[in-house]
Amino acid sequence: MGLLLGITGNSGCGQSTAAAFIENRCKGVCSLDRIGHRLLSKDYVLRDMADKFSDIDFLSMSEKEVRSKLGSIVFDDEEKITILNSILHPRMIRWASASSAALGSSSGIRILEGALIYELGIDRYLDCIIVVADKAVRSAERLVLRDGISSDYALKRWAQQFSIDEKISRADYVVNNSGDLNYLRQQILTIFEELEDRQLN
Repeated sequence: MGLLLGITGNSGCGQSTAAAFIENRCKGVCSLDRIGHRLLSKDYVLRDMADKFSDIDFLSMSEKEVRSKLGSIVFDDEEKITILNSILHPRMIRWASASSAALGSSSGIRILEGALIYELGIDRYLDCIIVVADKAVRSAERLVLRDGISSDYALKRWAQQFSIDEKISRADYVVNNSGDLNYLRQQILTIFEELEDRQLN
């Protein structure tokens, strides 16, 4: 039997970096962000957006253009954030359910990483979850550098997610990302080696 491993935390905590450290030692890593971005290129999603946002421009946009437009129209607008989530989240959940069913009997360790694993209830499809934890301010600084967004917007993402303490309380393992990259790497490798041993025994 294989093992479906989730790596999560709040936005900017470093779950993507942690997953990258063990990518070459597992059967594959999938990102919830990439799934969401991929959905933004689908005609049926664009039709939903054109309808629910009352904006036919979505129908002729590329994924990059859609992401840019969404960043400008949903910022600090709870109603539009709710609309966007109602379009994307159910489809992401269905994808997770179908994928877990398809991969459940396969061998090896496969990883799903993303900030919204608990928020979407996707944890129920996973065998084990690692939470990468850090403070909001440090995480926001990473998001500002990575995504080119404002610190206020980065902190708003945190406010829309479960508290990091709640995620820690529900985790099978916790990794602390308050140090340098080598510190993060050593923690995630130690956990992964334990999971590998579990697979062999």
